[in-house]
Amino acid sequence: MKSIFITLAICLVTKAAYATSQVPEVLIYDGVTNDMYSTPLDSFFTTNNPMPRVFFEHPSSTACWRSYVGTWKIEEGVLYLVSLCEGYPRTASIPLNKVDSKWISPVAATWFTGEIRIGKGEVLMGGMGFSETRATDIFLQIKDGKVVSTREVDNTTQDNRAEQGGAGYPPQGVASPDP
Repeated sequence: MKSIFITLAICLVTKAAYATSQVPEVLIYDGVTNDMYSTPLDSFFTTNNPMPRVFFEHPSSTACWRSYVGTWKIEEGVLYLVSLCEGYPRTASIPLNKVDSKWISPVAATWFTGEIRIGKGEVLMGGMGFSETRATDIFLQIKDGKVVSTREVDNTTQDNRAEQGGAGYPPQGVASPDP
């Protein structure tokens, strides 16, 4: 009985540790710097193309499980990775050529297909992971690094929050930093 209780306690504590609010990515969109609650770089890494060791050289914070924060921009309908820095605190930059030796900023994110979420305006409700609710969410549908559609959601009305299944949750196809 004691071992069941200990196992249960460890599972609950581990889940709580992953529930920490995460430092968002940065996206420059329409000339404005925004919080981005999606991580397009994660889909670049695969079993055959693992995350480089440079991401693990410094201890990460529970506020940034991915160990980095990317700065991105949308320019002429294309998503670009502009720069990377250590996750939290943002004390040092990570050269893009440490991720791929051919990369020079800015890098077109041609590997990424999915939906990214930008939070704008007042924080209406804090949350764990990327589940923070802002006054407005902008969803960008990306295919092979190119914006194919956008939609904006006003989270200041109850109807819109309910329609979204609770604003702030990662859109379909976007990995949440929480397991």
